[in-house]
This record gives sequence, structure tokens and C-alpha cells, in this order.
Amino acid sequence: MPRPELAGDLSRVKSIEADETWPTLIEVVCYWGPKDAPRKGRRRSVEVDADQFFGRGRHGAPMSGDQLVGIVNNLRKQGPKS
Repeated sequence: MPRPELAGDLSRVKSIEADETWPTLIEVVCYWGPKDAPRKGRRRSVEVDADQFFGRGRHGAPMSGDQLVGIVNNLRKQGPKS
């Protein structure tokens, strides 16, 4: 006779996240401007799909820190938009 599946200890814990609302898009922005008012300068940005960032949907794992640093480094190398 098969043994019934027992619920784990975590099944009795209240969830920290009450809802399942997630952003749909993440934007990484780099600014080139004076230190006292950096947003007054020029900028370059790239959009990252939220499913890729959080590791949801067809993506198996969240974006790693190395991937995010790579995106910022590419923006830095490209420089601000003219």
C-alpha cells in the first residue's frame, strides 16, 4: 500500500510575499553627468525581460550578478548616447 505524501514544515508557514505581482520589465540605466547632479547628464539604458531577471517562465534561474555586471559594463563601453 502506498504511503500518503506528508506536507513539509514549510507548508504551515505564512508566506512572506503576500501576492504574486511581478514587474514586467527591468531597465538598467547608466548616467554620464556631473557628480552633483548625475541625472542632468546623458544616459544609455537597456531593457531586460523580467522573466529572465527573476528566473520565471521559460528561464530556469534568475539572472546572475555576473550577467547584470556584464550588462552595465557593456553600457559603460558604449558610452552615453550622443
